[in-house]
Amino acid sequence: MPLMTICILVAAVAMFFSWSASETQAGGRPAAPFLEEKTPAIAPYAFVKLCVNAPRECRQKGGASRTQLNRKVELALETVNTSVNRAIRPGSDTKGNDTWRLSPRSGDCEDYAVTKRKKLIDRGLPPRSIRLAMATTPSGEAHVVVIVKTPKADLVLDNRNDEIKPVDEVDLHWLMIESADNPKRWRWL
Repeated sequence: MPLMTICILVAAVAMFFSWSASETQAGGRPAAPFLEEKTPAIAPYAFVKLCVNAPRECRQKGGASRTQLNRKVELALETVNTSVNRAIRPGSDTKGNDTWRLSPRSGDCEDYAVTKRKKLIDRGLPPRSIRLAMATTPSGEAHVVVIVKTPKADLVLDNRNDEIKPVDEVDLHWLMIESADNPKRWRWL
């Protein structure tokens, strides 16, 4: 089966499971400020390519599975989210060549997300608490963000705005998230 067909099939299955009414509020948002991980999923192909090109970004993770929120952590989240949103000019990959890149001059949502993830880990936040998540926007466009897991809520760092919000307060339909322990493994949401 051609790779493009497999990718379309995976996306269709993901969209079906993401709209399960029993686990979400109206509008497809989680009923609580935490994402509920379900069965294993195949990592996005472009993420696998990132792992080949930047293996350090895909090694086993350590540290706490939740980041304790204090003023220092809040400042780090705000600074990284805003600075990366301003440092990368919006752009898109050429058709059929989705590539996730760290700190490009211009890029799409995946480039913002992997750059934020790396910068937060470099600032000392526990790697297991910082995860990439794939969703769809209200218009049905695929979108990748950073999720920072805390004891009070799973927080979303999004390139579409500078405000950091809990997962149940954003307009995204959740599809999958990278594993806390191994970025090469993902799970359906």
